[in-house]
Amino acid sequence: MHKLVYIFTALILIQCDSNDSQTSSNSLSNDDQLNHSAQLVELDPLKAIEKEIIENPNSTNVYLKRALYYKENREYEKAIEDINRALSLTPDVSILQYHKAAILYEYAVQKQDVTYLDESKIYLNNCISEDKMLIEARLLRAKIHLFEEETDECMGMLSDVLRINERVAEAYLIKGMAYEFLENATLAASSYQTAIEVDPDYYDAYIHRGMLADRLGEDKALDYYNSALALEPKSIEAHRNKALHLHFNNQFMDARASFLDVIQLAPDFEEAYFNIGNTYLGQFAQNEVITDYVDSAFHYFSEAYKMNKTYVQAIHNMGVCFEIKGELNVAREHYQKAIDLDNNFQPALDAINDLN
Repeated sequence: MHKLVYIFTALILIQCDSNDSQTSSNSLSNDDQLNHSAQLVELDPLKAIEKEIIENPNSTNVYLKRALYYKENREYEKAIEDINRALSLTPDVSILQYHKAAILYEYAVQKQDVTYLDESKIYLNNCISEDKMLIEARLLRAKIHLFEEETDECMGMLSDVLRINERVAEAYLIKGMAYEFLENATLAASSYQTAIEVDPDYYDAYIHRGMLADRLGEDKALDYYNSALALEPKSIEAHRNKALHLHFNNQFMDARASFLDVIQLAPDFEEAYFNIGNTYLGQFAQNEVITDYVDSAFHYFSEAYKMNKTYVQAIHNMGVCFEIKGELNVAREHYQKAIDLDNNFQPALDAINDLN
């Protein structure tokens, strides 16, 4: 029996530096130049913010605005610089402390560095103690509690949020995540459903409910992914989750179409090519007479391997294709290559033992 490897379900602003030639600049009237500058500002949000900073250099709001711009674009070091400028002007404003905490939290995730998370907690704790009604800070603190597996503290913080406002969809989403961590699928599903009822346009709630439905083997997972895609048609995560759901329900052609949607959005996403290969092997398992499926599978495994020369799963599945075609020595070479990259990779260890 050939052991295939699958990937299971777990993820722009353009700045235009416009330098007109001296000739064209001189040919514009003063009014034309002003209009031209205004158009540039409209096209570039950062230029508009920087214009505000020049006009109001002592305004807290303009530095906060630029900090949030940088945060949105994942330029966290610049965001931290600007939120610090805002805090230096008005250090005791709770909402500014929250925004610094939120920037530090995302930076910690990006850098995988808990020191930024610890600093984020300091600012969150300060603003929570100072502002009894600040929902955003409590939501973020609840997420960090959950990350640190402090479920009681997480639930307590969410209860505080819902006492302030019982219609905060994100609070129900985080409750669902906490219940999933506690392996209480019933309450997790209920919490995700409540988040959707509170906010029918809540993308994250549909994704989490769909993933839970998949874990529970519920057919309606597909409905949740489709709802997420209706809200965010260019979501790689939603297309990927939908494709994996279809694949593991043996709907291989539909799964392949969804993986191709992923490639349209992210042409360099090697996992999508790998999983398209798996759809062809799935079809071959249903009808072993059609050997073209194996050739197509090998093509996509090879494409994934070209993008990532250490892609152990792709190398292994290339070996599976050779084994199916009876080229056992070549198959053995691929299994060994996978083992050389990861000597604990059990599918390749099993496959090479079976051949020997």
